[in-house]
Amino acid sequence: MRKLGLGLLLMGSAVGLTACNNASPEEQVYNHLEETVSLESGYVDQQDSLTDLEKKEQDLYNDILQLGDDGMDEIKSKSQEAIDLISQRRDALAKEKESLDEAEAEFKEVDSIIDDLESEDAKEKARTLYDTMEARYGAYDQLHEAYSKALDEDNSLYEMFQQEDVTQDELTAQIEKINASYEDIEAANAEFNKQTEAFNEQKQQFYEAAGLNVASE
Repeated sequence: MRKLGLGLLLMGSAVGLTACNNASPEEQVYNHLEETVSLESGYVDQQDSLTDLEKKEQDLYNDILQLGDDGMDEIKSKSQEAIDLISQRRDALAKEKESLDEAEAEFKEVDSIIDDLESEDAKEKARTLYDTMEARYGAYDQLHEAYSKALDEDNSLYEMFQQEDVTQDELTAQIEKINASYEDIEAANAEFNKQTEAFNEQKQQFYEAAGLNVASE
């Protein structure tokens, strides 16, 4: 059974402008983009939490594999510990999604401002940037769905470990389902990170086209 941390890339932040009441459309877009970046930073802690919980669960899984038929009581105990860890992983995943959902809502404010930008080049780059971000959030939704499914499959495995009459073939079939789920996670994760890299590049290109004197951190 494989475990994968989500490993989501962070969006880059920029410095150089300060918010003001009479901001130009270009500055308004800047403010929304950087606030989006700020809101997304909340998912970093959840990634760390998920990685830690996955490691603990993997250790329990390895311990279970070392136990023979005589250790059924301990297998049941460790399986329940693993199920409790899965519940904690669900909580961390929910918090991560909440952070991304808040950031996405902030980002969507950009859409209504694009047509007010002064230069056609800035408008074009802003629209490209917006489309990239939409694809990025779509990739995260797929990632979240795949990870949630994997948690269900993990949970089923540990419930099977608690059944004294479970067969090796049944366990093997369940582990194959889990591995397939984590392959889906890996693919969605790669797409999310690809779109994140594109966003970081396109955001700086937009700032340059919009005449905003900012630098990436």
